[in-house]
Amino acid sequence: MDIARLRALLLLGLALALGGCVVAARAESPAPHKPGEYLPVEDVPKREDPAMSVDDRAKLVKELTAARDRQTVHAKPKEAGAPPKSAKP
Repeated sequence: MDIARLRALLLLGLALALGGCVVAARAESPAPHKPGEYLPVEDVPKREDPAMSVDDRAKLVKELTAARDRQTVHAKPKEAGAPPKSAKP
């Protein structure tokens, strides 16, 4: 038997073996959703009332923006020529 036929037979055997694994895995997959059971994760019922009112949301956005602006004031770098405060001469 030459090398080409041996390789072809080996590839055919490998393909059949992997094909069997796929069929076996598919047979073990869970059954589809039945009515009356728990909902799938992505199937979320709509809320009757919103989580936040428009006024609460505007207030929260205003507070978060103010907090961000306070942090940027403290995060600005000092002048290039000035030594840091913690350094002692």
